[in-house]
Amino acid sequence: MVAAAVLLLSACSSTMETGGTAAGGEERGSLTYASDQTPDTFNPAMLVEHTNPVTEMVFRGLVAHDADNEVVPALATDWTVSDDGLTYEFTLREDVTWHDGEPFTADDVVFTLQGVRDPAAEAAVAANFAAVSDVTAADDTHVRIALSEPSAPLLDVLTMGILPEHALGDSSVTDPDFGIAPVGTGPFRLVDFKNDQYAKLVVFDDFYAGAPGLEEVIITYVPDSTARAVQLANGEVDAAYVDPQQAQAVRDDDALSLQVFPIADYRGLLLNMERPVFADPALRQALNYAVDRDALVEAVVLGFGKPATSPLGMSDLEDPDLAPYTFDPDTVRELMTSAGYTRSDQGPWTKDGEPVSFTISTFAEDSVRVGLLEVVTTQLKEQGFDVTAQPLPRDAVEWADLDAFVIGWGTPYHPDTSLFAPFHSSQALTAGGSNLGSYSNAEVDAALMAGRRGETGAYVDFQQAIAIDPPYVWLVYLQALNAFPASFSGPTERTLEHHGFGLFWDVETWHWE
Repeated sequence: MVAAAVLLLSACSSTMETGGTAAGGEERGSLTYASDQTPDTFNPAMLVEHTNPVTEMVFRGLVAHDADNEVVPALATDWTVSDDGLTYEFTLREDVTWHDGEPFTADDVVFTLQGVRDPAAEAAVAANFAAVSDVTAADDTHVRIALSEPSAPLLDVLTMGILPEHALGDSSVTDPDFGIAPVGTGPFRLVDFKNDQYAKLVVFDDFYAGAPGLEEVIITYVPDSTARAVQLANGEVDAAYVDPQQAQAVRDDDALSLQVFPIADYRGLLLNMERPVFADPALRQALNYAVDRDALVEAVVLGFGKPATSPLGMSDLEDPDLAPYTFDPDTVRELMTSAGYTRSDQGPWTKDGEPVSFTISTFAEDSVRVGLLEVVTTQLKEQGFDVTAQPLPRDAVEWADLDAFVIGWGTPYHPDTSLFAPFHSSQALTAGGSNLGSYSNAEVDAALMAGRRGETGAYVDFQQAIAIDPPYVWLVYLQALNAFPASFSGPTERTLEHHGFGLFWDVETWHWE
């Protein structure tokens, strides 16, 4: 698969290949970047976990995030919010054109936001707009969004790319064909895509913020980290997402620059709540005390991260009064014994004659997750849990069939954008959502809904509830590592999303020096 991608790319790309002139008169070049994940779609209406680089380059939302992850204008020039928080009014730019030449208007905004709210569309982002009651256009440049109740994360979720009514009006905002051949208003337009191989984008010279500094960007999809490192070393790609084990080699190469960015990303052990073995909260607490997170940081991520204690540990909303889980074998024994489990000699914990036994899986292509899986399995076995490690190819993962899984999640935006989907009971896997462990807790649900309304203390309540009834075994927070040419300018550092996505947020400013 990798070889095929390289052969296909060789005809259209080489390092610093030029093919146009930027606004300042300098020659523009081409950049090839090796990513670790192939997206299922480029349609922003179907992306709830993170935004892939192609979607990020092709689309623009009403608003965007700046280097500090603050909300700033994008397709909207400004907005006002009513005193009761129930009405948002946006003024739109008048100089925006879709990639196919059609003008962007307020009708596109109404079409997009009404469309993702339509239950028939089954848009992945629908829950983000649950508080929206109506969207109307006063004219081509003014949009009014009415809410049924205040929505604290609304501006953050309005960074979602707006969709073209003229291209989708006869189908749906979730049209699968559009998902792989999108039309947007961003700085680059998609001209070629081979699933699991590459996506080729070329500059959109009519981009409203000015012509970008690159002629084209090619994203290659290389899930194996070793293959990405080989391509980077051989010059087959210009830049790549790299793993901690490859960091020193990048630093030793004078032609490359290792970019280490903060990332609101955690790894945790997701527990399938449909499995009886995980019914007891005391057992799940004990599992959290059985993990030596400092050892994980040292042995697996090589210092590019820190111990994880909750899904909000990279946020200033973390509850300072809540004692984090630490490695504590004595507490493991106390919790298990008090809950009626027994252990003889060096055997496993049992209850009613049945051992505490389960299998942990993860994506076999992800070397960091596999490393975490192997070390965590050893640690849990040492504390008396009968666990088995079973890495699986990504396309073989069936979430409902898993006992436990080394999962990842996280965004640096409003907490709702990284908490509601994986932890609210309405989003359970069994209901078609992203709560992959089908976790359900009434106090957690109430806290998450209060957080959506902007109520003070909601996320403290959330953290206290999941400490008592943990949905995951928290492992580590990560940093995003990328290798770029030393002679290349960009990207600008900011706190990134899960898997380091969000890297291309300012791609229009990138250029060869």
